[in-house]
Amino acid sequence: MGLRIDPNVNSLLAQRSVNQTSRRLQSNQERLSSLLRINQAADDAAGLAIAERFSSQVRELQQEVSNFQSGINLVETAEGGLDVQSDAVSRIRELATQASNGTLNDEQRAAINTEAQQLLAGINDAAKSTEFNGVNPLNNGTQEIALDGEGSVEVELQESTVESLGLEDIDLSTEEGAQAALESLDTAQTQIASNRANLGAQQNALAATIEERSSNSINLQEAESRIRDLDVAREVIEQTRNEVLLQGGVAALVQGRTQSQTALTLLGG
Repeated sequence: MGLRIDPNVNSLLAQRSVNQTSRRLQSNQERLSSLLRINQAADDAAGLAIAERFSSQVRELQQEVSNFQSGINLVETAEGGLDVQSDAVSRIRELATQASNGTLNDEQRAAINTEAQQLLAGINDAAKSTEFNGVNPLNNGTQEIALDGEGSVEVELQESTVESLGLEDIDLSTEEGAQAALESLDTAQTQIASNRANLGAQQNALAATIEERSSNSINLQEAESRIRDLDVAREVIEQTRNEVLLQGGVAALVQGRTQSQTALTLLGG
């Protein structure tokens, strides 16, 4: 094989190979430091676009889960107010039964009625004071509170006040009034129970929706991970390979320079 000084084709080829290997090794190090297969669009433009879409969907689903959990908290708040009202109605019914006793005098019934009126006021107080983040679920008529951007998931709230329960005319100061109150109180208790059952059904539905959104979120995160995240074992193997290639390329460059120096020595000899 002849010795040449210029051009040294073998040296140029080795230099190009060293540069390419060096760039690949730099990419290996970048990926291993971030543990991501895609660090910039140039790494995988199509993969990045898909991964970003998955990421956006995951964030939307996670926010919806948070919204639906707030809906559950609202329902629980309303149910707590209804529980207080239910206890009050039960006590008023007990008082109405007591006032229906023909052996009581007017003074005794007046005392019973005073307690009943206080309990009725407590029912309205419970309706007014039951509030979640500015929403009053029992004192604002029928309400439909949307929980997602499309309005497809809602919480329906029913008013529960003395008037809406039909208890505004309760008067236990007479035997006749006490007897008439019993039917109204039964109807009110049924209405409260129905309202609570409706809220419970909605809470269960929201819990199921949260479970479904959470499952979708996990699946999308897994899909994004398969595209974006790094296979560390494979990348370490690739890095080791490039390190060996780089060492071989550098050795070839050194050999090429040695050949040039040998040629110059012969000329000088």
